[in-house]
Amino acid sequence: MRLEQQVQQVANALDAAGLYFGHGTDNAFDEAAWLVLEACELDPSGDNVPWDQVLTTEQQASVSELLERRIETGEPLAYLVNRAWFAGYDFFVDHRAIVPRSHIGEWIPDRFSPWRTERPAASILDLCTGSGCIAVALALAFPEARVDASDISPCALEVAEVNVARYQVQDRVRLLQGDLFEGLGEARYDLVVCNPPYVSDEIMGALPDEYQHEPALAFAGGSNGLDCINRLLNQAGDHLTDDGLLVVEAGSAREALEATWPGTPFTWLMSANGEAVVFALEAGELASSTHPPT
Repeated sequence: MRLEQQVQQVANALDAAGLYFGHGTDNAFDEAAWLVLEACELDPSGDNVPWDQVLTTEQQASVSELLERRIETGEPLAYLVNRAWFAGYDFFVDHRAIVPRSHIGEWIPDRFSPWRTERPAASILDLCTGSGCIAVALALAFPEARVDASDISPCALEVAEVNVARYQVQDRVRLLQGDLFEGLGEARYDLVVCNPPYVSDEIMGALPDEYQHEPALAFAGGSNGLDCINRLLNQAGDHLTDDGLLVVEAGSAREALEATWPGTPFTWLMSANGEAVVFALEAGELASSTHPPT
């Protein structure tokens, strides 16, 4: 059987199983291609897929085994193969950390241009770092910067440690355990980035099964999704330099955020898929905002 035929066969099986695609792909065919290439030990990130390659009996057996695991367990494929891509890089991931997929990754390779054009970034903070994908990508995009990466979960930080070592940025990325700015003292940063928990209680109850395999701590944002974001905005001003920039993914909490922080000049960054769920705020804009009661 040719690879192209195998991929279509797997895509049909994934569709028939009623699975959810949102952890690296958004449709059955793309996930099938990833699954088949991984199972056959071919490069899923390559530009030239060998569609006409005839698969060996052993390769077809590996595909069947991985497909069966994906359907029977409902786990995201990223966990089954311990791999996810973010901002153009390949990261290790397992159940200890959320699967990397933040929209923030689209803006890292160009160093958040035009918001940080020609401005120094000697110090960067990545809050809720999870697998460390954002912190590592930031360190690679800003070679002049030192990066602090913090997370409340010690288990997630174990995954982040693997990725920091993989890209050999241990000399510039410091991993810290803490709740948001906890443990950072009076440190200030030129750039603060965060992909926080922002899923409301109502949405949490309706998430597809695949999400149940990820740490709930990384999703649950309280009644309106703003438990973490409100604290972040109230504290961030004390940790930004005078011309610092705050970049946060608000996701499904965007509407609640704008209602809670009226008059705050959020700049919403448009992603490739047409969503605008990541905002940027200058330090001065945050300082002049009216903060709601905590």
